[in-house]
Amino acid sequence: MDLLKDEDITNRIRMIGPWDYDSEDKILIRETMFKDFMEAMGFLNKLAEAAEQLNHHPDMTLCEYNRVIITTTTHDAGGITDNDIRLTQGFEEILEGYD
Repeated sequence: MDLLKDEDITNRIRMIGPWDYDSEDKILIRETMFKDFMEAMGFLNKLAEAAEQLNHHPDMTLCEYNRVIITTTTHDAGGITDNDIRLTQGFEEILEGYD
């Protein structure tokens, strides 16, 4: 799996959504809020299904009762790959159902 260059990562996530790229730790980060705990959990379950289909599993954190933080990196490759970009796209597609 080929690592993406910092400039490619920045350009690609800019087109996907409000993801942050931590170039030092080589992770993508996205935080979002939901109306309540059950909506946040429903979202996490949908994201887990999408991640399983991609066989690429992010770190998913539920904070307080409605704030979700997702981080992704390709540990085996030591940074960001196309798998991480596909995961961020899936995240945004699922999130569209919560507007």
